[in-house]
Amino acid sequence: MDFTKELQKLEKLERKVFSLKPHWPKKVNNFQINPTLEIFLSNWKFSQSRTNPKKQKEWLLVWKKQGDVSIQAKPASKEELLALKMVAENISLEQAAQQGNISVKALELNLKRAAKKGIILKPTPKLKRNTRIFKNTKNIDQKFIISDTFTLQWHITNVCDLHCKHCYDRTRRSPFTLEQGYKVLDGLERFTRTNRVRGHVCFSGGNPFLSPHFFKLYKRAEQKGFSTSILGNPVSREDLKKVIEIQKPGYYQVSLEGLPEHNDYIRGKNNFSAVIKFLKILRELKISSAVMLTLTKENMSQILPLAKKLRGHAEYFTFNRLSQTGEGEGLGLPKKEDYQRFLEEYIKASETNPIIGFKDNLINIVLERENDKLFSGCTGFGCGAAFNFVAVLADGEVHACRKFPSLIGNILKQSLQEIYDSKMAKRYRRGAKECDGCSLRHACGGCLAVTSGCKKDILKDKDPYCFK
Repeated sequence: MDFTKELQKLEKLERKVFSLKPHWPKKVNNFQINPTLEIFLSNWKFSQSRTNPKKQKEWLLVWKKQGDVSIQAKPASKEELLALKMVAENISLEQAAQQGNISVKALELNLKRAAKKGIILKPTPKLKRNTRIFKNTKNIDQKFIISDTFTLQWHITNVCDLHCKHCYDRTRRSPFTLEQGYKVLDGLERFTRTNRVRGHVCFSGGNPFLSPHFFKLYKRAEQKGFSTSILGNPVSREDLKKVIEIQKPGYYQVSLEGLPEHNDYIRGKNNFSAVIKFLKILRELKISSAVMLTLTKENMSQILPLAKKLRGHAEYFTFNRLSQTGEGEGLGLPKKEDYQRFLEEYIKASETNPIIGFKDNLINIVLERENDKLFSGCTGFGCGAAFNFVAVLADGEVHACRKFPSLIGNILKQSLQEIYDSKMAKRYRRGAKECDGCSLRHACGGCLAVTSGCKKDILKDKDPYCFK
């Protein structure tokens, strides 16, 4: 049977799309169909072979992704056709869920997948940084300006099975009721939809597993389509399996404070061996693992030996500098010049140890000096306090950053949007005025928690460890 006419039609569409020079919108308020997209119902299955196709109807999509000169030509899946129908006919998630007996979460994921492929254009996120503070920085990558994800670091309980010597907060806080917890997640859902961003919930504590509501709250987060992660202590294999049955976390982060003797001095007897055993369980269950260390003058020299020891145990290892607040006020930080030399050694070690990760914003000073590519900073935006994340404590207090007192509201009394738009949140987002004009301002901003712990004015003074 002759298929050449339809093949010629398909190739004509490909040439048409290739020649297009579309006006890509700078701002998208709702999902839109890619302006270059062509859809073609073929009687032949050209996706398998164009020289010997099978006689079978097939919807074909031809399009060009934004920022890409090459064309895409692929068969349309049922999910992609549904996404296109929803966008073309302006069908809401709730309407589509009701009509098709599909969950809102599944439909949201479907739209996101279609947008990732470039078939539709996703709405422009509303979480945008004030570019005036980057006034002397040229050619800033937009990834530092607009966030498409918002993280709620949720400390659902202060109850903990450890008593670390650098703990930021051992106060007793009235914990959420389950209903209040559900309302927090409802509020996050409204916030993410209003601001056109993906929601992420990072469950922490204390030890989040010691909250009687942990599994129910984790389940509700999954039902709302939020990605999840856990910052906690070692727990049983059975508890991990219960988590996986709901939704595998993006990662599970535990802490070590140096080699065994020093770690157990800080975190308690036999903690080091318990963490190593737990990392093995995480690996067996295929849960990505991260190890975080709080850097002090006492353990800085142990960091690289620990990173070497953790190879084969963890997928990721990094550190934060100590915030001298709470019980950590009695511990010390290294000298500035010693810390600078350490960063240089740490970066060098990362070239041969794949688990070493970058988190401290000041690493970018060394990278810039060496003409290396900058990394994205502590939260992907340098300091992202009150920008692409906030910390919610067990009594509803919302802080710009968990590592130091930075109260911006109470989620049990205010909406997340009200808190985000508050005067105090904007002040923390702005950061230190002394950083204005710095070529690294967009990817750095220092560490407000360290500045605060050193008794400096975080809204005025730059990070006291800055050596640029």
